[in-house]
Amino acid sequence: MTEKKASPVIRPNAFLYFTIGFLAGIYFRLFLRLKVDRSAIKGIKPPFFVVSGHTSWLDFLIVTIALYPRRMNYLAAYNFFRYPVLKSFLRLMGVIPKYQFTNDSKAILKTKSVIGSGGIIAIFPHGCLSNEGRPGGFAAPSTAKLLKNFKIPVVAVQINGGYLTRPRWTKRVHRGRIDTKVFRVFSTEDLYALSVDDIYLKLLNAIDFNDYQWQRKNNVTFKGRHLAEGAELVLYKCPKCNEEFTLRSKENKLFCLNCSNEAILSNKLFFEPGRQDSIVFDGFDNWYDFQKASLLMEIHEPDFKITTRTSLLWNEPGKSGYQKMGHGNLSLTRQAVTYEGVVFNNIETLHFDMKDIQMVPFAAGEYFEIANGADIRRFILNDVRMMMKWVLAIRLIRDEYYEKKMNL
Repeated sequence: MTEKKASPVIRPNAFLYFTIGFLAGIYFRLFLRLKVDRSAIKGIKPPFFVVSGHTSWLDFLIVTIALYPRRMNYLAAYNFFRYPVLKSFLRLMGVIPKYQFTNDSKAILKTKSVIGSGGIIAIFPHGCLSNEGRPGGFAAPSTAKLLKNFKIPVVAVQINGGYLTRPRWTKRVHRGRIDTKVFRVFSTEDLYALSVDDIYLKLLNAIDFNDYQWQRKNNVTFKGRHLAEGAELVLYKCPKCNEEFTLRSKENKLFCLNCSNEAILSNKLFFEPGRQDSIVFDGFDNWYDFQKASLLMEIHEPDFKITTRTSLLWNEPGKSGYQKMGHGNLSLTRQAVTYEGVVFNNIETLHFDMKDIQMVPFAAGEYFEIANGADIRRFILNDVRMMMKWVLAIRLIRDEYYEKKMNL
């Protein structure tokens, strides 16, 4: 039985690509103060790879503008192709669907087709947006193997200010500044000479970013309305009373329902105490680190377990979007994520071994997912403010008890 070939990949529709790139370039430069330095890649010719850190939902447009007018085929998560209108648009734009955190042979074949025709492939290796202004997700070493196998030049787009402009916890845009630098990371000769491990480390360095470190140096003013609204979707723990999921936001204020702790988010996107007795961290990065350290202590307890109520959805083949399966209890231990509840009118238990979970795609305030290749389970927690803790806990368990052992 012969293996099915991947469907052909088209170049991005010229009219759509150039129109979007041109108009986005005007908007980003005039209103978001995007600055692009691509002097380091002058004279480079396709085929080549483009890699970038994933700071925000704006990254696709920023990278497009940074390389404009060159047309690129992006690799993007299969999830986006579950919606008919978006799927049609992405196909016109030559976007290649890929199942996240797994070896996708069809995506590789399509990548090979684009490279073979002298095209450009753009990748966001981390696969997930930033939570707190630093790389989120897990940049799989398989990306380094991909670059090693193709042995064509690799260009990096380094973005600073992208997270602060459009954080994942809000749909509002903050108008300040975005600095973008484009440079060559690897030549063909480099990829022949370097080991996969060396390529991986150099790749991570090239796509690294730290928006709050950048902001502490540049002190950029960001304009926008209701700057703090949605912050509790990432910041779930109060640093004064240590209660969880009691933080709420309104306009520029983040406050605790339990102890009245209060933080004001300034137009520099740093927190300031709202009251004399308030205890706050200056940036999302330091607040996030506080949560991480506290959660790590929980995870190290032998009987660590968290539970909540959730709705369960899945990507039913042949249908668009995600279909509801049921509602039940969700629990997390160091060994597994377990769902116990209704699955299509039956009471069932679904078990997801932690050793098989590399990363959980996550939309702040909406859902997180556990995937096994093309098979995806989507969880919508009753209290959406809990999602950040669950996503962070799964990542920390992987780092502490699985990744470390694998690397010994």
